[in-house]
Amino acid sequence: MLINITALTNKVICHLKRKQIIRVIWEQYLAFLFVPVVLLLRFISPLILVRYGSTMSARIGHFAFKMNYYLCEKEHGLIDNKCFDIFYHGFNISNYQLKKMWDRHPDLRINKFAWLLYSANKLLPNSERYEIEKTDSVDSKNLVVKSKIHLQFTHDEIKEAQTDLRKMGIPADSAYIGLIARDSGYLKTVFPERNWDYHNYRDSNIDNYVLAAEELAARGHYVLRMGAAVENPFKTNNPKIIDYAMNGYRTDLLDIYIAANCYFFISTGTGMDEIPVLFRRPVVRVNYVPIEWIRGWLPDEITIFKKHWLKDKKRFMTIMEIIESGAGRWTYSELFEEHGIEPIENTPEEIRDVVTEMEKRLKGVWETTEEDEELQKRFWSFFKPGELNPVFRSRIGAEFLRQNKEMLE
Repeated sequence: MLINITALTNKVICHLKRKQIIRVIWEQYLAFLFVPVVLLLRFISPLILVRYGSTMSARIGHFAFKMNYYLCEKEHGLIDNKCFDIFYHGFNISNYQLKKMWDRHPDLRINKFAWLLYSANKLLPNSERYEIEKTDSVDSKNLVVKSKIHLQFTHDEIKEAQTDLRKMGIPADSAYIGLIARDSGYLKTVFPERNWDYHNYRDSNIDNYVLAAEELAARGHYVLRMGAAVENPFKTNNPKIIDYAMNGYRTDLLDIYIAANCYFFISTGTGMDEIPVLFRRPVVRVNYVPIEWIRGWLPDEITIFKKHWLKDKKRFMTIMEIIESGAGRWTYSELFEEHGIEPIENTPEEIRDVVTEMEKRLKGVWETTEEDEELQKRFWSFFKPGELNPVFRSRIGAEFLRQNKEMLE
């Protein structure tokens, strides 16, 4: 019997929308009942300021960064001692291992009923004063590298994760590298009711990473292709390259453990790469866009980015043109399309070159040149310290700049 997939999908979406409407009504009713409690807590605010906030648990990048940054602020005395902060998890949990680790942190208060207080507070005037400040995944206060690592695994978690790595054929004490290439698979799977096409400019083709993975394997490393839900397999027969995202071994614990203990991590600027940052693992970011969001404040990072092709003039834009046009901060595919700009993916060779640079730097055998340092200075001269980057510590791929000097004119 043939099934009309479109009709079935629409039916599922309509069902989800009805459930969402019912849930919103129910939440508002419950929140109204908690208004007296919130009013009482406001009354004592001159002595104790009770604030509420979400952990942003639905998206792993926000989930990791927000809670870590809150702890960085607390560590450096930037949270008023008068504040009594209570977090709550959302209905969607992007990673249950990360949730477990935040839940047991001694400096966090996370309560499943705090969302009722937050919602009740929203019904009253001046609600912002009683909310925990939101973050935008940017270290605007230059705190991360000055702070300690805030998460630890238990002995049992380490034992379980290492056992699973052995099952995948990775010998004990072997160096491995995590790799994730953003596609639309995750958001379409987890949030099917929303149209995520506006994020498509960030996607990249996993096939373009095979050459880099093969190079790393030849240098003695295992490479694990990661992702909670991906669209296409990683096509290689190399036994040192493991399509962990699709081989049936993926778990929430292993996701966090691999990213926390890898030799370095390769990403495209997607949420998962916040985990190696939490544990101070080096990161190579490729196909990065928008370029003004390059994380210059992280010292152990190397980035290469999508070049911007002007369709009408049939040429690539310079860095100055990208910034002056506003494209350096665009976060919607439609804006690129409207202005006739096509973000062009990095080539397999460009990806191979930048991961090789990171591998050599970590081994202490990378040799830089005066020209390389000059190209770095020229690139960063287009950017000014501000809300996206308080300082500039990271690097742009050396070979990438050598091959694209015209972008720096």
